Amino acid sequence: MEITQEHRSQVEELISGIECPKGFICYRSGFTRLCKVGGIEKKGFLECLEENCQDCHFSLPFESPASCLCPVRIYIAAEFDR
Repeated sequence: MEITQEHRSQVEELISGIECPKGFICYRSGFTRLCKVGGIEKKGFLECLEENCQDCHFSLPFESPASCLCPVRIYIAAEFDR
């Protein structure tokens, strides 16, 4: 996957303001190690489809499916449809 400098800059701006218990593996892996999400076609809203979503720092598991609130994951879904 081609990651442009503009995409790198956007993601680096996003990660500068948050802490990730997984060490931003999604970004560091070149967007190859991504958590499972649904609802990609809905801008700004993702459904967390991981089995252990209650353990995720960015998951809102009060509904089914849980909501993914990770700004980096939302950006990846919106920009790359992944």
